[in-house]
Amino acid sequence: MKEIQDTWAKKAKEEGYRSRASYKLLQINELHKLIKNSDMIIELGSAPGGWSQVISKLKKDSTKCHAFDLLPMEKVEGVDFHNLDLYSNEFEKFISDLSIEPDLILSDMSVNLSGIKLIDDEANKELNLFCLNLSKKILSSKGALLIKTFTNQNLKTLKKEFEQSFERVFTEKPKASKTSSAEVYLLGLVPK
Repeated sequence: MKEIQDTWAKKAKEEGYRSRASYKLLQINELHKLIKNSDMIIELGSAPGGWSQVISKLKKDSTKCHAFDLLPMEKVEGVDFHNLDLYSNEFEKFISDLSIEPDLILSDMSVNLSGIKLIDDEANKELNLFCLNLSKKILSSKGALLIKTFTNQNLKTLKKEFEQSFERVFTEKPKASKTSSAEVYLLGLVPK
Protein backbone atom coordinates (compact mmCIF):
# COMPACT_ATOMS: atom_id res chain seq x y z
CA MET A 1 0.00 0.00 0.00
CA LYS A 2 2.82 2.39 0.87
CA GLU A 3 4.06 1.98 -2.69
CA ILE A 4 0.76 3.34 -4.06
CA GLN A 5 0.94 6.34 -1.73
CA ASP A 6 4.52 7.07 -2.74
CA THR A 7 3.35 7.04 -6.36
CA TRP A 8 1.30 10.20 -5.72
CA ALA A 9 4.20 11.96 -3.98
CA LYS A 10 6.53 10.97 -6.83
CA LYS A 11 4.01 12.07 -9.44
CA ALA A 12 3.62 15.44 -7.68
CA LYS A 13 7.38 15.96 -7.77
CA GLU A 14 7.58 14.99 -11.45
CA GLU A 15 4.66 17.22 -12.46
CA GLY A 16 5.80 20.22 -10.43
CA TYR A 17 3.10 20.17 -7.76
CA ARG A 18 4.13 21.19 -4.26
CA SER A 19 2.28 18.33 -2.61
CA ARG A 20 0.42 15.12 -3.32
CA ALA A 21 -2.69 16.93 -2.06
CA SER A 22 -2.96 18.54 -5.51
CA TYR A 23 -4.28 15.23 -6.85
CA LYS A 24 -7.01 15.08 -4.21
CA LEU A 25 -8.42 18.38 -5.49
CA LEU A 26 -7.88 17.40 -9.13
CA GLN A 27 -9.82 14.16 -8.58
CA ILE A 28 -12.71 15.81 -6.71
CA ASN A 29 -12.84 18.66 -9.24
CA GLU A 30 -12.97 16.18 -12.11
CA LEU A 31 -16.21 14.79 -10.67
CA HIS A 32 -17.87 18.10 -9.73
CA LYS A 33 -16.33 20.81 -11.99
CA LEU A 34 -15.99 23.24 -9.08
CA ILE A 35 -13.16 25.51 -10.22
CA LYS A 36 -14.07 26.45 -13.80
CA ASN A 37 -17.58 27.49 -12.73
CA SER A 38 -16.32 29.94 -10.09
CA ASP A 39 -15.67 33.68 -10.44
CA MET A 40 -14.32 34.09 -6.90
CA ILE A 41 -12.54 31.38 -4.88
CA ILE A 42 -11.47 31.44 -1.23
CA GLU A 43 -8.91 28.84 -0.15
CA LEU A 44 -8.39 28.34 3.58
CA GLY A 45 -5.17 26.77 4.86
CA SER A 46 -3.38 26.99 1.53
CA ALA A 47 0.31 26.32 2.38
CA PRO A 48 2.39 24.81 0.84
CA GLY A 49 0.28 25.65 -2.23
CA GLY A 50 -0.63 22.34 -3.89
CA TRP A 51 -4.32 23.26 -4.12
CA SER A 52 -3.46 26.83 -5.15
CA GLN A 53 -1.48 25.40 -8.08
CA VAL A 54 -4.52 23.36 -9.19
CA ILE A 55 -6.78 26.42 -8.88
CA SER A 56 -4.31 28.52 -10.88
CA LYS A 57 -4.19 25.90 -13.63
CA LEU A 58 -7.96 25.31 -13.92
CA LYS A 59 -9.60 28.66 -13.17
CA LYS A 60 -10.79 31.14 -15.78
CA ASP A 61 -8.41 34.09 -16.32
CA SER A 62 -11.00 36.45 -14.86
CA THR A 63 -11.50 34.39 -11.67
CA LYS A 64 -10.12 35.92 -8.47
CA CYS A 65 -8.63 33.59 -5.88
CA HIS A 66 -7.66 34.55 -2.34
CA ALA A 67 -5.65 31.98 -0.37
CA PHE A 68 -5.04 32.21 3.39
CA ASP A 69 -2.64 30.51 5.76
CA LEU A 70 -0.74 31.14 8.98
CA LEU A 71 2.31 29.56 7.35
CA PRO A 72 4.19 31.34 4.57
CA MET A 73 3.56 30.21 0.99
CA GLU A 74 5.57 30.79 -2.17
CA LYS A 75 3.75 32.76 -4.86
CA VAL A 76 1.39 30.89 -7.16
CA GLU A 77 0.49 32.66 -10.40
CA GLY A 78 -3.07 34.03 -10.37
CA VAL A 79 -3.60 33.46 -6.63
CA ASP A 80 -3.49 36.28 -4.05
CA PHE A 81 -1.92 34.87 -0.89
CA HIS A 82 -2.65 36.39 2.54
CA ASN A 83 -0.49 35.36 5.50
CA LEU A 84 -3.32 35.66 8.04
CA ASP A 85 -4.85 33.86 10.99
CA LEU A 86 -8.43 32.89 10.10
CA TYR A 87 -9.55 33.83 13.61
CA SER A 88 -8.01 37.33 13.39
CA ASN A 89 -9.73 40.69 13.01
CA GLU A 90 -7.74 41.22 9.81
CA PHE A 91 -9.28 38.11 8.23
CA GLU A 92 -12.76 39.13 9.36
CA LYS A 93 -12.25 42.61 7.90
CA PHE A 94 -10.95 41.17 4.62
CA ILE A 95 -14.00 38.91 4.31
CA SER A 96 -16.47 41.68 5.17
CA ASP A 97 -14.82 43.98 2.57
CA LEU A 98 -15.15 41.48 -0.32
CA SER A 99 -16.87 43.15 -3.27
CA ILE A 100 -18.32 39.92 -4.68
CA GLU A 101 -19.51 36.75 -3.00
CA PRO A 102 -17.28 33.70 -3.48
CA ASP A 103 -18.65 30.81 -5.54
CA LEU A 104 -16.25 28.33 -3.97
CA ILE A 105 -14.67 27.94 -0.54
CA LEU A 106 -12.01 25.24 -0.25
CA SER A 107 -10.30 23.90 2.86
CA ASP A 108 -7.70 21.16 3.07
CA MET A 109 -6.98 22.21 6.66
CA SER A 110 -6.43 20.02 9.65
CA VAL A 111 -5.23 21.00 13.11
CA ASN A 112 -1.72 20.08 14.22
CA LEU A 113 -2.35 16.67 15.71
CA SER A 114 -1.60 16.14 19.40
CA GLY A 115 -1.92 12.35 19.16
CA ILE A 116 -4.87 12.39 21.57
CA LYS A 117 -7.74 11.28 19.33
CA LEU A 118 -10.61 12.90 21.21
CA ILE A 119 -8.86 16.29 21.41
CA ASP A 120 -7.79 16.16 17.74
CA ASP A 121 -11.28 15.12 16.59
CA GLU A 122 -12.93 17.99 18.50
CA ALA A 123 -10.39 20.54 17.26
CA ASN A 124 -10.92 19.43 13.65
CA LYS A 125 -14.68 19.58 14.13
CA GLU A 126 -14.33 23.21 15.27
CA LEU A 127 -12.26 23.96 12.17
CA ASN A 128 -14.89 22.29 9.96
CA LEU A 129 -17.68 24.30 11.60
CA PHE A 130 -15.68 27.50 11.14
CA CYS A 131 -15.60 26.80 7.38
CA LEU A 132 -19.30 25.94 7.29
CA ASN A 133 -20.27 29.08 9.22
CA LEU A 134 -18.10 31.22 6.96
CA SER A 135 -19.82 29.73 3.91
CA LYS A 136 -23.23 30.62 5.39
CA LYS A 137 -22.11 34.25 5.65
CA ILE A 138 -20.39 34.81 2.31
CA LEU A 139 -21.06 32.06 -0.25
CA SER A 140 -22.95 33.00 -3.42
CA SER A 141 -26.36 31.47 -4.09
CA LYS A 142 -24.83 28.99 -6.59
CA GLY A 143 -21.78 28.35 -4.40
CA ALA A 144 -19.95 25.29 -3.11
CA LEU A 145 -17.98 24.42 0.02
CA LEU A 146 -15.36 21.64 0.05
CA ILE A 147 -13.63 20.73 3.32
CA LYS A 148 -11.36 18.03 4.61
CA THR A 149 -12.78 16.12 7.56
CA PHE A 150 -12.34 12.69 9.10
CA THR A 151 -14.27 9.46 9.46
CA ASN A 152 -14.90 9.59 13.21
CA GLN A 153 -17.76 10.08 15.68
CA ASN A 154 -18.28 13.68 14.43
CA LEU A 155 -18.77 12.90 10.74
CA LYS A 156 -22.47 12.00 10.97
CA THR A 157 -23.32 15.24 12.81
CA LEU A 158 -21.19 17.32 10.46
CA LYS A 159 -22.79 15.73 7.40
CA LYS A 160 -26.23 16.49 8.86
CA GLU A 161 -25.18 20.15 9.28
CA PHE A 162 -24.12 20.18 5.63
CA GLU A 163 -27.44 18.63 4.56
CA GLN A 164 -29.30 21.38 6.42
CA SER A 165 -27.16 24.04 4.71
CA PHE A 166 -26.85 22.78 1.12
CA GLU A 167 -29.13 21.35 -1.58
CA ARG A 168 -26.70 18.52 -2.38
CA VAL A 169 -24.00 16.95 -0.22
CA PHE A 170 -21.27 14.48 -1.22
CA THR A 171 -18.64 12.60 0.76
CA GLU A 172 -15.53 12.02 -1.35
CA LYS A 173 -12.45 9.86 -0.71
CA PRO A 174 -10.09 10.65 -3.61
CA LYS A 175 -7.68 7.96 -4.81
CA ALA A 176 -4.76 10.22 -3.84
CA SER A 177 -5.81 10.08 -0.16
CA LYS A 178 -3.83 7.61 1.87
CA THR A 179 -5.94 4.48 2.25
CA SER A 180 -4.82 4.22 5.85
CA SER A 181 -5.99 7.79 6.54
CA ALA A 182 -9.40 8.56 8.01
CA GLU A 183 -9.57 11.74 5.91
CA VAL A 184 -12.56 12.32 3.66
CA TYR A 185 -13.89 15.43 1.97
CA LEU A 186 -17.35 16.88 2.45
CA LEU A 187 -18.78 18.86 -0.43
CA GLY A 188 -21.86 21.03 -0.16
CA LEU A 189 -23.41 22.39 -3.37
CA VAL A 190 -25.92 25.28 -3.60
CA PRO A 191 -26.64 26.87 -0.21
CA LYS A 192 -30.21 26.56 1.05
